[in-house]
Amino acid sequence: MIRINKTAEPNILTINKANWTAELLGYINRNEKVPSSVASRYNQDDVKQTLRVECKHKCMYCESAVAHVSYEHIEHIKPKAKTKFPELTYEWTNLGLACPVCNMNKGDEYDVNLPIINPYIENPSDFIFALGHFLYNKPASAKAELTRRQLKLNRPELLERRQERLESIIRLINRYHAETNPTLKNAIWTEIDVEVADDKPYSLCAKSIYDAMM
Repeated sequence: MIRINKTAEPNILTINKANWTAELLGYINRNEKVPSSVASRYNQDDVKQTLRVECKHKCMYCESAVAHVSYEHIEHIKPKAKTKFPELTYEWTNLGLACPVCNMNKGDEYDVNLPIINPYIENPSDFIFALGHFLYNKPASAKAELTRRQLKLNRPELLERRQERLESIIRLINRYHAETNPTLKNAIWTEIDVEVADDKPYSLCAKSIYDAMM
């Protein structure tokens, strides 16, 4: 998990979200079933594409490259369930991009006194850190522990993918240190720099290896 900067709101939300919200809340206040066509209006192509760009085509929580293996979910940071925060269903600052597993693990749980880390308004590295392919919460950080446990950020399939990614980076770094030709050494360094950038999967773990070995 890394810090994410919120981009400009898509026009379709700017223009329509007030009316969409009023209609949605009308159904809820009348205790009527909300039509799926109303409930899912946030699931617009422009909205999802903008989220892809700002999240660097990764899950906002586990940093997996979602589209490579599954469908991306539009995540509601504060749950849109009618008993939670339905008024935020179409609110741009409440939307992110998540993989199906993180989205389902999070579900509709939300503790206002202890919410999970929100990478749009908080720097995750203030709460969690990586040692190799494992993520750990900083001491006495209940928010970090809840985030790690609730989202299952050390689930087996994530550990396997992170380890594969880190082993590739470690090979590059070892190759860099072993090379004596300055031109080739610089080319390897450039490749390493690309591989640990924020737009790559599991960049939090990758940067921890980079910092330790470079």
